[in-house]
Amino acid sequence: MASYYEKIDGVDCDRAIVDACREAVKGAGDGRVSVDDAQKVFAKIADGGVETQTERWTMRYCLTSFKFTEAAMDWMCKQCPKVKQAEGNEEPAAKKPRSEESTSYYEKVDGLECDRAIVDACRTAIEGKGDGRVSLDDAKEVFAKVADGGKVTCTERWTMRYCLTEFNWTEPAADWIIEAMEKVPQES
Repeated sequence: MASYYEKIDGVDCDRAIVDACREAVKGAGDGRVSVDDAQKVFAKIADGGVETQTERWTMRYCLTSFKFTEAAMDWMCKQCPKVKQAEGNEEPAAKKPRSEESTSYYEKVDGLECDRAIVDACRTAIEGKGDGRVSLDDAKEVFAKVADGGKVTCTERWTMRYCLTEFNWTEPAADWIIEAMEKVPQES
């Protein structure tokens, strides 16, 4: 019998959620997770009536590793916060105002350290301009923070997984940054 968890980049992920995404993109269709598929994936998240940190990080992984239609991504990002959060329902770090004393290189989110410069670049991208989504031009600025060391580290991958679920991205921007990250050497 397969384990309940699948370790991805050093983090335990919910195998059923990952497998539901794998199933959604194979076979018929355009290889993207549709709204109908997203509803099946969401059923795996909401099955216990709460969304755990593991399930949140698993969805962050899935949203960056599988292509979702814009409608499916929007639907998923609206549904997940409606489920009771297992570790409390405090306001997500992405929505908290920055304070001047926030000088640490890392920002802790759901128990994992994220790259503060990448999160801040996303915050800046949506502040008071456009439609409140990260655009293709914004994605290129965010990517400069991701690839600043000439490779993508595990922390940077998990930070992008977080950013792609906490901030609204246009479909071209999300697709572009995922593809751009795949072209840069990956640190294991």
